[in-house]
Amino acid sequence: MGISLISLIVVLGVLIFVHEAGHFLVARLFGVGVEKFSLGFGPRIFGKTVGRTDYRVSAIPLGGYVKMVGEDPDTELPPEDLPVSFTHKNVYQRMLIVAAGPVSNLLLAVFIFLLFFSIVGIEDIRSVVKSIEKDSPAASAGFRLDDRIVAIDGRETESWYDVKKAITDSQGAPLLFTVERSGEFRDLETVPVLRAGRDILGDEIEYFDAGISGLPVIEAIIGEVTKGFPAERAGLQKGDRIIGINAAPVNNWDEMRKEIAASGGNSMQVKVQRGSEVLQFEIVPELTVTKDRVGNKVERHLIGISTGGISIPEEMRLKKRLSPTMAVIESFKQTWFVVDVTLRGIVKMINGSISRDNLGGPIMIAQMAGQQAKEGIGKLIQFIAFISINLAILNFLPIPILDGGHLMFFSIEALRGKPVSLRVREIAQQAGMFILLLLMVFVFYNDIARIFS
Repeated sequence: MGISLISLIVVLGVLIFVHEAGHFLVARLFGVGVEKFSLGFGPRIFGKTVGRTDYRVSAIPLGGYVKMVGEDPDTELPPEDLPVSFTHKNVYQRMLIVAAGPVSNLLLAVFIFLLFFSIVGIEDIRSVVKSIEKDSPAASAGFRLDDRIVAIDGRETESWYDVKKAITDSQGAPLLFTVERSGEFRDLETVPVLRAGRDILGDEIEYFDAGISGLPVIEAIIGEVTKGFPAERAGLQKGDRIIGINAAPVNNWDEMRKEIAASGGNSMQVKVQRGSEVLQFEIVPELTVTKDRVGNKVERHLIGISTGGISIPEEMRLKKRLSPTMAVIESFKQTWFVVDVTLRGIVKMINGSISRDNLGGPIMIAQMAGQQAKEGIGKLIQFIAFISINLAILNFLPIPILDGGHLMFFSIEALRGKPVSLRVREIAQQAGMFILLLLMVFVFYNDIARIFS
């Protein structure tokens, strides 16, 4: 609990400071006076006044604000304050000041990704072939297990990042792989094929693939047996290797999973190797409701076993660092990827195609921040990038009282040539506050429901 709370304070503190600093710096750039720069809401705890700006930390750490001179259009200002008044700046300057907050959060994410891509390095594995798909382009080209890919089309490769990038960039054109096999070098030409798949949100995507991977095929060896499920009742044990189901041989975990899914809940004859013995069990898969990776309920036939996972030797691991140019490109691409997934996720939650249980508030952020902090400072910093992007998107939503709501009104003003009436803005602000309160209640409900579930 202590780590989660401290991590939450760190994450929110960084995000709020960057967001408000964006507003502050662009406001000062355009000559707008700033009266308060506050981290948090409510009563002032401590701070320092420099010039006319009171830099403060306030009691409620769930946000922050920058109070500018003339921010409220109804405020009567002395003549000497008119040149530094926010309201008296042109509409495009006001739009830039308001947009600077969420834009700063996006730039923070880009900077964090850049830091990891170019300096810290991203976790990767060496470009050694550990699995080859049957009847794939790589199999036809003559690839073998443990081939080390040293170059593709003459460009040196050291990790699977390099291999996957070359295959993706090929757009289906032939690629010449140079591999090291038993101390000898040989060239293998293969043509990646276009395949269909699904992304993290379940949407259909197309991608180029050659049929090789740096991860070994998961063997059909039982890592754990779930209590109360058919596998335990039948007598399966941890360490058993499943070698056949009914008349079909089983060579890996994926083949086994497909056989169980295709059973339709009918009785299966499961052949198992346990040490030097080969045993056979009759098992009836159980229809179980689980959740997929986006929180939707899915009915599946299961027998109650899990894999022991994949063990990657330390000598196969490396930190992949990109050149400065590639690091910048990948940083923007990674930021856009999170923006795209988040926006599509919001749309899917609105139309009900993915579960709204995925929404979370401060409690969920605290739990996730605590988990990341336990894995290391690097994981926590990357988590800050992810939350920073989400904060930017939230603030860009056209909801009055958020930055996006202000931008909406300023856009209307730019088109009409005059501001939206005060009465309309007041009603919109009340509606926006009501929407945000409903959202806060909903995410807190989700957070508490997760704890008790």
